[in-house]
Amino acid sequence: MERKKIINLRTSIPHSASGYYSNALKTLEAAGEIEVVEIVFDPHKPVEDVKLPEADLILFVDCGLPVEFPFLKERKTPAAYVSIDSCHKLDIHKAYCRKYGFDYIWVAQKHVVAALGKRARWLPLAADPATHVWTPEMEARKKRSLVSKFLKRKGFDIGMCGAPYKHRKAFEKLFRSAGLSTDFYYRKRFGTDVTREIARCTIGFNLGAGFTGVKGKDLNMRVFETMANGRCMLLTNVYGSLGYEELFNDGQHYVTFRTEREGVKKALYYAKNPQAARKIAVEGQRHIFEFHTYAHRVKEIIAALD
Repeated sequence: MERKKIINLRTSIPHSASGYYSNALKTLEAAGEIEVVEIVFDPHKPVEDVKLPEADLILFVDCGLPVEFPFLKERKTPAAYVSIDSCHKLDIHKAYCRKYGFDYIWVAQKHVVAALGKRARWLPLAADPATHVWTPEMEARKKRSLVSKFLKRKGFDIGMCGAPYKHRKAFEKLFRSAGLSTDFYYRKRFGTDVTREIARCTIGFNLGAGFTGVKGKDLNMRVFETMANGRCMLLTNVYGSLGYEELFNDGQHYVTFRTEREGVKKALYYAKNPQAARKIAVEGQRHIFEFHTYAHRVKEIIAALD
């Protein structure tokens, strides 16, 4: 079978879905499965017009901004768009898809697929093994001051790294009030730093941006990334119609909650039963490796070209 040639439009912004897809593409290229031409751009600057080589597909993964690509309008090669944050910016994503008339549209959030047209299909987020899987070397590379080595705890009951939403800070207070030790960071850890930090916890916590209804509901990156970690169990809130139950089994790959009371109750149980938490963490990681890496997502995109 002839290898597919993919032109990958990759943002220069680190720790993005675009970067993780790029890693997966390079992995598959190293395995001889595809050929990749990478075009790196800064989304904060005008993108220059370039002459594209012949290829089977132009791939652009949403980087949070509606980037203007002059060369896409006159393209001869089919183009694909992977929409990540359409649950929060649906009108912007709809207009963007209409403007460029993408031949393929993949959407990370299942409940908004229909809104992006007949060509749209669901392609959930995933994990990047090079970033989200804990290794002993990650801890060895962490530089700590002499004072911090004595003052910093080695382990916590529950932790999270994410945007500083009020409802996340409220949960942190609830956990502390219940007697749990917490390790919460708000926009202070990224990439492997997150993996290393959360690996120090018995439970990796996730609370969606849409928990209070102020922002759009989503099945976010943290779900996949925490399970890939392999050291801590994922405790996450869930929503109906977003596909959680199609991808994972509650109590086997992760543990879910829908209310504050339920979330605290389950956190207390698994903090007191670390072996049960560890069993779920290991099974969750196995499941991610088998079905939910970005290499799996890229393979699905490539399969659609035949």
